[in-house]
Amino acid sequence: MKKQISRWLAFVLLLVLLLGLFAASLKEMRPEKRKVVIPEYEPWSEEVLDFAAILPVQEGGRVKPLETRAGFAMLQIHGDRRINIEGAEGEKVVSRPMAWMLDLLFRPELAHQLPSFRIDNSEVLKALGLEIDDRKKRDRYSYNELEPYLSSMMQKAGDYQALKERGSDLSPLESQTISLASAMNIYFYLSHYFDFVREGVVLRVSEGEGKQVAMSTVMASSRDLVDAIRRSSQQGGGIPPHVAELLTQIEKSAQTSKFSFHPLPPIDSESVKWNSVGELIEGTLTGQVKNPVVAVKDVQQLEKLYDAFAQGQDEFLVSLKEFRSYVLARAGEDAEKKVAMEHSFIRMQWYKRGLFCFAIGGLFLLGTLFAPNHSVGKYSRFAIWIFTSLGLFLILGGIVHRYLVVERPPVTNLYETIPFITAGMVLLFILVERMTRARIALAIAPVVGLGGMVLAMVFEVAAASDSLDPLVAVLRSNFWLTTHVLIITYGYAAGLAGAALGFVYIFMRVLGLDAQDKKIRRQLTRMTYGVTCFTLLLSLIGTVLGGIWANDSWGRFWGWDPKENGALMIVLWSLFILHGRAAGLLREWGINIAAAFGGIVVTFSWFHVNMLGTGLHSYGFTDGKSVIWVFYGAALFVILVGMAYSQWAGSSSTKKKEEELTNLPTADVEPSE
Repeated sequence: MKKQISRWLAFVLLLVLLLGLFAASLKEMRPEKRKVVIPEYEPWSEEVLDFAAILPVQEGGRVKPLETRAGFAMLQIHGDRRINIEGAEGEKVVSRPMAWMLDLLFRPELAHQLPSFRIDNSEVLKALGLEIDDRKKRDRYSYNELEPYLSSMMQKAGDYQALKERGSDLSPLESQTISLASAMNIYFYLSHYFDFVREGVVLRVSEGEGKQVAMSTVMASSRDLVDAIRRSSQQGGGIPPHVAELLTQIEKSAQTSKFSFHPLPPIDSESVKWNSVGELIEGTLTGQVKNPVVAVKDVQQLEKLYDAFAQGQDEFLVSLKEFRSYVLARAGEDAEKKVAMEHSFIRMQWYKRGLFCFAIGGLFLLGTLFAPNHSVGKYSRFAIWIFTSLGLFLILGGIVHRYLVVERPPVTNLYETIPFITAGMVLLFILVERMTRARIALAIAPVVGLGGMVLAMVFEVAAASDSLDPLVAVLRSNFWLTTHVLIITYGYAAGLAGAALGFVYIFMRVLGLDAQDKKIRRQLTRMTYGVTCFTLLLSLIGTVLGGIWANDSWGRFWGWDPKENGALMIVLWSLFILHGRAAGLLREWGINIAAAFGGIVVTFSWFHVNMLGTGLHSYGFTDGKSVIWVFYGAALFVILVGMAYSQWAGSSSTKKKEEELTNLPTADVEPSE
């Protein structure tokens, strides 16, 4: 009866864990329930969306498909990759990144009605004077709702940014005001990018009525315009009013089309920086463009693209194809291959598919709890093997595909460590299961895989930055990235795997799942010990290699940097466990509880140091996340429960042995003479 109750408790806890992880993943993947009604909204055709997705652009120093640029811009501004729209006659449309980006560029009047801006704290808007009414504290707002407050928002954000640069600590409201202003800035320049076509330039011979001409026409006549201004200045008459008005129009068009969107390859073969329309306008008028004829032709191509959009989506698709061919003719085959490779990576969705495989493996794990020795349990274990292995294959496939896209080792930023560590832990558990056949590591593998993929998905949404962008100069060493970084990161994976085994031991003993079988306990403890040895080996080698790299790059082997300290903590804690076992101070309970606490040490070194806002080793600082404190709290709670139970179990066992010795029958012995 007790064994059955224990299995039910384990079943309920595992079910809650799996449902929690799966619910977190669904929250990131499903569209929000709120819809915006725009009767005049016409969906983009799939052909237009598919072809626009593979337009090459440059952003963050890297040539990438427009779909990537759109996806991370939407994440940064909207906090999601979907917006629900109700169009004409109640038609339901889900606007995804490419549709959203095309709306911004070509249909800003519709884009301004979309709830594009996620506001995490409505107090930010109240401080600007916006009436919130009955809106939620965290909600989404349209540009039309925020635009009247744009000027005051930018002023406040500028003041707060100045305080931050002077070293002042900002309040959450001040930090969120800066973030909102940054999002508004990106949105503004994207939605006004094609103003140079929409508004054109009005030419006036005098102060009378003028004629609207294309920006490319003005650029083609830039030399005559500059000469006219020079002659007027030499004659002492100053710049005529109609010429000054023309310059103002040109400057406005150049500014609105200068930022956030760089779709034109460099004109100079020696340059690697792609151009925006605004940069070409300014460069042509100031004489900084070496080949103004090509610059004019570039702008003409975008004008043609916009004019085709006005004629309908069929014409727009044709013009898109022509524009892409025009760009690739100068960008070259290398750019075309990179864009195609990255686009295929986006469409493959390796990690999301891996997540579903681990989720299915977790469901079959529930079946093994019901009937471990029945045929149902046997087939469930086989299914766990299949789906866990498939999930691992998909993660590894995604890691390799990312490597082919960026042509560098697979772990170069904080996001990339998550799938790598997840794959490392799953692979380690599969190898342990193959060696032990104890069914314990097999049970842990799909749960760990699911948890890791959910963390990767949530982190990508929270960070909202392109993790494929080029590295900072200090990290551009494929040798050290392949040796130090991969070894130390796999050391994190081994440390977390040891912690998982320690937690399983605690749950198994507390819930009575071991059925008082000492063989299972010893086997699990040997697994924990072996993985801890592996953790020490990898962490020590990785730390030494990191010191050699630091000496090569910065001229010092060790600098007590937070990341260095974290790696040292893992080494010291692993040594503590091994020496404690060798000295007899740590036995089964001690080894497993210490390994479980090692998970906190590893998490601090791997993840938490990136939140401290200091150090040279960080893959990229992240804002404080409450999730990590929840993990610390939950882990410490389980560890304390394990410690209390071990003391209780130990005292009960001692008391029982004493009672058994007391109740032993004594032999009747004749007293000797």
